[in-house]
Amino acid sequence: MASILVVEDERIVAEDIQKSLQNLGYTILAVVSSGEKAIQKARGENPDLVLMDIVLKGEMDGIEAAERIYSQFNIPVVYLTAYADEKKLQRAKVTEPYGYLLKPFEERGLHTTIEMALYKHRMEKKVRESEQWLFTTLKSIGDAVIATDTQGLVTFMNPVAETLTGWNQKDAVGRPLDDILTIVDEETGRKIENPAQRALQGIAQEIDHKMLTRNGVKIHIDECAAPIKDDKGTITGVVVVLRDITKRTRAERALKRAEKKFRDLFDYASDAIFIHDMEGHFLEVNRTACERLGYAREELLQMTPTDIDPPECAVLVPDQIDDLKEKGHLFFETAHITKDGKTVPIELSSKIIEFEGIPAILSIARDITERKKAEMQLKTLFETSKLINSTIDMADIYRFISDSIQNLVGFDNFMIFLVSKDKKHIYCTYASEGIKDRIESMAIYYGEGLVGRCIATGEPLLLKNRSRGAETSETMGMFASQIVVPLVIEGECVGALHILKAAENAYDQKDVEALKPLSEVISSAVRNSTLYNEIKKFGEELEKRIEERSKKIEILLNTRMSLQGEGSWQKGLKTIVESIGKLGFDRCDIFLVNPLRKTLDFHFGKGIELPEKNTSISLGNSEHSGVKCVREKRTIRVRDFRLKEGKNITSDSESFVWVPIVVQNEAFAALGADNVLSNRSITDEDVKDLEILAGMCAAFIDRTRMLIQPVAEKMLETELKHRLDPAECYIVPEKRPEKSVEIFCDLTTHGIPGFVISRMYPEKLRRKHNLVKTPMLWLSRSEKGDAISPDDLPKLKYIIGDFTRKSTDSVILLDGAEYLMTQTSFITVLKFLQELKDMITLNNSRLIIPLHKDTIPLKEYSILERELTVL
Repeated sequence: MASILVVEDERIVAEDIQKSLQNLGYTILAVVSSGEKAIQKARGENPDLVLMDIVLKGEMDGIEAAERIYSQFNIPVVYLTAYADEKKLQRAKVTEPYGYLLKPFEERGLHTTIEMALYKHRMEKKVRESEQWLFTTLKSIGDAVIATDTQGLVTFMNPVAETLTGWNQKDAVGRPLDDILTIVDEETGRKIENPAQRALQGIAQEIDHKMLTRNGVKIHIDECAAPIKDDKGTITGVVVVLRDITKRTRAERALKRAEKKFRDLFDYASDAIFIHDMEGHFLEVNRTACERLGYAREELLQMTPTDIDPPECAVLVPDQIDDLKEKGHLFFETAHITKDGKTVPIELSSKIIEFEGIPAILSIARDITERKKAEMQLKTLFETSKLINSTIDMADIYRFISDSIQNLVGFDNFMIFLVSKDKKHIYCTYASEGIKDRIESMAIYYGEGLVGRCIATGEPLLLKNRSRGAETSETMGMFASQIVVPLVIEGECVGALHILKAAENAYDQKDVEALKPLSEVISSAVRNSTLYNEIKKFGEELEKRIEERSKKIEILLNTRMSLQGEGSWQKGLKTIVESIGKLGFDRCDIFLVNPLRKTLDFHFGKGIELPEKNTSISLGNSEHSGVKCVREKRTIRVRDFRLKEGKNITSDSESFVWVPIVVQNEAFAALGADNVLSNRSITDEDVKDLEILAGMCAAFIDRTRMLIQPVAEKMLETELKHRLDPAECYIVPEKRPEKSVEIFCDLTTHGIPGFVISRMYPEKLRRKHNLVKTPMLWLSRSEKGDAISPDDLPKLKYIIGDFTRKSTDSVILLDGAEYLMTQTSFITVLKFLQELKDMITLNNSRLIIPLHKDTIPLKEYSILERELTVL
């Protein structure tokens, strides 16, 4: 059935309405007495309908509240009224209510009005959705859509049509379609009858034309039109669909231009291109093929592939053609012979195509002379790399490098330079025999000379002759040709390779390129040496971390063992906080969630500068990291608080973490930790350890919480002797809990679920008062399963809260208030009772407390009298 929110400020009337609605089977979400509360409930509960009294007390009457609820949440409203002046009735009409009910009214009339209002609202919603769907479809379609009536007058244009024609719908509606569309023949420019007229004549076809827009621009279009008919087949109008094909037309013209461009690309491609038939006769060759082989085009067209292949390759051509026919594509290396007999290594890619209507073979030949040369160089580098990586003897490594450079480019002398750790100097770590004595005393600053500039820029340098010798030292100036190649490790230049020859123009750019891979091999050797030292250091640090981690794991295991044998929440939570401190945090604390007050309350902590004892933060204050942690049920870690917005609940520290304790998907508490003294940043490992502790705590809470199921002793049909109003807390002044137990038993035997917390042992209490079904807890420091310690008030509060939420009409007997005060303190028990009172009120329960007034000071008893009702 529908859910209904009742807004009525007269209690008796509200109860009568509520009863009638329940009899009719409706769900009553809430009964409120003001417009403000009605809006709040509508926002949170989203009822199907609101029954609203027109005349409400307060600043907002029912009419204003109804208007806001309907406009903001689209919830139908039915007015309730006994009387109203003309002015209010007129205001009520403006809000367009879904019905009126005059007080008093019968259930039948109430049911009819509600059902009609709900039906009307559903129908309106369907109509709006249908209209919105159709409107969105026409607005979103990619083609231009124009609708006309039978007279050819425009009735609708979608946004694409507005863009295409240059007319907006507001200006176009009511005008003849000829005013909006001017369609002309693309070739002759002659105006053509508009598509709507053709459709009305029974001609429905797609035609390509040009359309002249409002601003005079010509657009290539496809257009089609069809009549619109009603359910009787009568034509009521025409729909015209236009599509801009300007891009397609341009593409077709571009294709023609591309064909010409292809011919140019074919002739001037950097690779040689050959097309020959399946018998091997050349049908077409490009300009590059002619120039590379030295033949004229006419000469090549009289030849076959075997005429330009070396003899050892020519014999393979028939088999290769067979493979090509089978696979459709071949890719291999071979060679061509030029007209003057020179061999050119090539990479050939062949594919079967259709050329001028016949099967043919397209072959693209790429000159790989330079690549073959590079492969030879790479082979040398590979062998050198293997040798260098096979030893850790630096003398052997330098000898391998020397031999490799000599094979690659040759040298008279060469040196290897490295940058100092402070990056201020450059020193020579190796020099060949011919220059070693002269280089030992040379001091080079970072950025100085050819070597310094190469290292500073990370770019290789080439010196071909002495004309650039001004940048070299006197020692280096005697060598006309020089190459300096940087040694780079992980993007950082750590040194340089310097190669020298006395002859001018001994080196060119190709030699520089050949040396670049070798510089990478040398860099790798330097890196390996560095890594060896780093790994050794890392091993020592790792051993230290393993030892520290082992200690932390031991702490976590000990914590788990302690919690497994613990039943007290107070002691269990204290164990968690002490374990956090042992993990190495300067400060740690635990905050409990107070669901009634909607606050995060400090429970206890360990370390320096802890929060005040009564620190309490509203759960609505999301700028606090602890609150955010609880609300979002996720860990909040701040690595650098100075860069973050918001607040920490405890005094500020640079890095801190909050971890929620979640029990059955409900945030129960939050753990906070930081290093306010050491300013040590919170690590991933710290977070993981805290989350493990939070998980242990959640499991501990879930294991030790007592979930009490509400149940009544009996359902006697006799009259109650003692009637206690729900949502009230009562003190029964008596030396022994006799009257209070009598009242409790009277209620529980008449169908009201009850719950007992008593100093008397539960079995004794059951036998004495014949309480069989009623759940009981024993206030005691005993470790029996049904006992609860006076120190565990948070746990007791949780149990009572769970019980009262499950049964909104219940009674609780708390026998032992004096015991709680002696075991804790009056203030502690007072706060506990105040929170119980809120809980009892919100959950519509009853609380009975037997109390001997002579056992506590008069001042304290007076405080309790003010908080609770004395029977």
